[in-house]
Amino acid sequence: MALITWIETPHTRTALLGDVPVCTIKVKDIGGCTALWLNGMLWPAPAHMPKAPMQSGCFFSSVADAKLAIELQLNKLSS
Repeated sequence: MALITWIETPHTRTALLGDVPVCTIKVKDIGGCTALWLNGMLWPAPAHMPKAPMQSGCFFSSVADAKLAIELQLNKLSS
């Protein structure tokens, strides 16, 4: 399991793997948030758009959902 720590500011959360920032979550004024990889990783295409290219950013309805998705992706890499 990857050791992930979070730095939290009012509109941004940054995931650290060890001491290296790997992903940021930016909270949107209109609701939801966007998670952006900083280390070259990509999010898979959405299920409703299977032919879409993988992207560095992904929209989530809540910060909790984004954090969970980031932690799951990082834990997949470490196992």
